Amino acid sequence: MTLRPEDVFQLLADGKTRDAIAQMYGYKARRYLDQFMMRRGYQWSVEHETYVERETPKKKRRGHKVARVIEAFQAEPYGDPKRIAEALGFASAFEMAQYMQAHGYLWSNTARNYVTQERTQDTTSPSAEPDPPRETVSSEGESVSLPLGDALELLGMLVKHRAKLERLLLHTERGATDVPRYTIPGFSVVKSLHISVELDRLLRAASQAWRMSQREILEAAILEFLRKHGYEEVIHHLLTGRKQERTS
Repeated sequence: MTLRPEDVFQLLADGKTRDAIAQMYGYKARRYLDQFMMRRGYQWSVEHETYVERETPKKKRRGHKVARVIEAFQAEPYGDPKRIAEALGFASAFEMAQYMQAHGYLWSNTARNYVTQERTQDTTSPSAEPDPPRETVSSEGESVSLPLGDALELLGMLVKHRAKLERLLLHTERGATDVPRYTIPGFSVVKSLHISVELDRLLRAASQAWRMSQREILEAAILEFLRKHGYEEVIHHLLTGRKQERTS
């Protein structure tokens, strides 16, 4: 006996249950009847207590702004993400990445552009390991994960200021800095102090750039401050008899 969807609807209208209909047509359980109806475009509705037509999700149309982002990277695969984002009205590359993700697009390093999430999933083998998170190394040597948008914005900034960075690195490599270094006589004592997080970041960055210890920077800063605020003679006597300043 051949089963048709029309037969199922008629039997349901006559008061038959899904279990009864499934047994009538040789199914062991009603879920097999559900599968039969699903293959023919119907799904069970608890609200209507019958099968209804399945709603197929509408394919998202590519928005005008999404298309502009994709076209921009097609024209400049290695363009500055921050510049492209600002040109398209975004506050940052991170905001652009969030916008694209909300519309179903993710950044692809292979395509050098945003692609649909479905395409990303289809081109990835089920057994393949997931892509490792993008990481950078902090001044303390610890790995820090960066969101895609931040990584793109940072990369764009580095590319934009490449010449300045090269000059700075060459300057630092030669040790050519006019920051004074003092050799202070006497014994050392331990001092603990609390400073803001931002000031701590600046101190660490300066220490790395100038190749000076944080202690040397703090000592130089204290001496310069006292010298400018009434203690010049005291500082002079403190350093008398020794080479007062040595630049690296």
